[in-house]
Amino acid sequence: MSFADLLAGFIGSTVEVFLTNQLFIGTLESVESCIFTIRTNNTYYYGPSVTVTIVADEVQYVRVIV
Repeated sequence: MSFADLLAGFIGSTVEVFLTNQLFIGTLESVESCIFTIRTNNTYYYGPSVTVTIVADEVQYVRVIV
């Protein structure tokens, strides 16, 4: 089972994605073999949510919030 296969089982879940210098918290939207996307809330007041595309090779680890 690949990382993408494992992560695809959590689409729709809240995740924390840790990169070397960044942290993203949001809802996992889609997973492909090399990239995945999450929808995160804008941290500035009540702005619209933003879709972030993340390259799987850059990820240190992912925490799924249950």
